[in-house]
Amino acid sequence: MLADMGFTHAQARKALIETVSTQGKVVVTPESESVSQDGSAERAVEWLFNHPDDTGEIASPSSNPVLPKEKSLPGSSTLPARYRLKAFISHKGPSVHSGHYVAHIRMPLAQASDTMDVEGNEEWVLFNDEKVVVADKASVEELKKLAYMYIFERI
Repeated sequence: MLADMGFTHAQARKALIETVSTQGKVVVTPESESVSQDGSAERAVEWLFNHPDDTGEIASPSSNPVLPKEKSLPGSSTLPARYRLKAFISHKGPSVHSGHYVAHIRMPLAQASDTMDVEGNEEWVLFNDEKVVVADKASVEELKKLAYMYIFERI
């Protein structure tokens, strides 16, 4: 009956197996297409509509199922983890209703060597709308305390 509805014999057989009740007995032999059970065709049709991509293949019980690999969590287990401040975003202005946001980003100097992670080879650069300048140390220390967002990099 399920095959007459347009499903393949393999899909129909699997749907009947999947929808059998716990009291029912299912007998499937590889040589035959027969499935005896006390389930209903209506439940099998519902299962087929809920699994439209299922081809009806049934894994043999003797084959070892391939278990999915356990996902590894991102990051590193190396401790202690060390970070340093790479950038921060702060607000310049008398209140939240006036003023604007600026970003300070630690960047390498133009004449720096290839070892850019050395503290002495980098400066704080202020990005203030169209104005981009090397920030003075006093302003960096003051605004760093009041920043809205801090961006760290692992060292």
